[in-house]
Amino acid sequence: MKVIDTHCDALLKLWENRDLRFAKEDRQLHVSLPEMEQGDVQLQVFAVFVPMNVPPGRRFHTALEMALLFHEQVVGSGLQPVYGRQDIDEVMNGNRRGAILFLEGAHPLEGSLTYLQTLYRLGVRGMGLTWNFRTEAADGCEEPHPSGLSLFGRQVIKEMNRLGMMIDVSHLAEPGFWDVMELSESSVIASHSNTMEYCSHKRNLSNEQIRALIKKESVIGLSFVPFFNTSEKRTVWIDDLLRHLDHVCSLGGVDHVGFGSDFDGIDKTFGDLSSAGKYQLLVEELLKRYTEAEVKKFMYENWLRVFKSVLQ
Repeated sequence: MKVIDTHCDALLKLWENRDLRFAKEDRQLHVSLPEMEQGDVQLQVFAVFVPMNVPPGRRFHTALEMALLFHEQVVGSGLQPVYGRQDIDEVMNGNRRGAILFLEGAHPLEGSLTYLQTLYRLGVRGMGLTWNFRTEAADGCEEPHPSGLSLFGRQVIKEMNRLGMMIDVSHLAEPGFWDVMELSESSVIASHSNTMEYCSHKRNLSNEQIRALIKKESVIGLSFVPFFNTSEKRTVWIDDLLRHLDHVCSLGGVDHVGFGSDFDGIDKTFGDLSSAGKYQLLVEELLKRYTEAEVKKFMYENWLRVFKSVLQ
């Protein structure tokens, strides 16, 4: 079964280690072309995440380096870059796998809408306003006394709506989350977040937030990060992830949930979901609990709907 995954950090690994090659199988990469083929990942979102230790004045430049790596290595491996609705249709209905470029955190913009517009021209089609900490746009979920969106953050939301970019609320502190829900004229996504109901982590979503996302015709991508799935210190399995899926569905989210693994952004993976190549194990488990029509929604159809409603 085809898969759409809305978050991986393979670009960060490629940027940190220039000897890695996306087109070749390598145990250092959870997501590579061979892994995508093995797991039938038809469309993968690649995050540009500029490490927080990169100093101001170098962050935009670093984002440009990662965008270049995306085009050189990911697109260069044969994946089709997805910029709009037509590209999505071609990827999902054709023989080529696809790739979408996102920015994780607005700190590389350094307070400039021109930088946002430039990255859009280079293929970036989505952005989360923060990583865990404060940016010029908003506060991340790890800030001790978080506020909502800044004036710049509000300008960013307006510009992203105009450009047709996906707004990602993962990592965003709750006051900023509610600002986005009020201000955005389009559906948004939480590309890689789980539920507070089964794991009380700052990165996860409360029932109130999940209901708000459902009401806004948005989609939540459940993450494979072990400590977003359970607070217990043990090996995490697919069953732990499916508790979160069951819960979102119980809130009315069958049409509003998918998966955003966070592969290559985590040191430890699930016992049974160790790379993108293992995705069909998840499909097999889902088919034991849900109808085939529902599993198709989780694996790709819900993402297709929200992407095609926003991208131009």
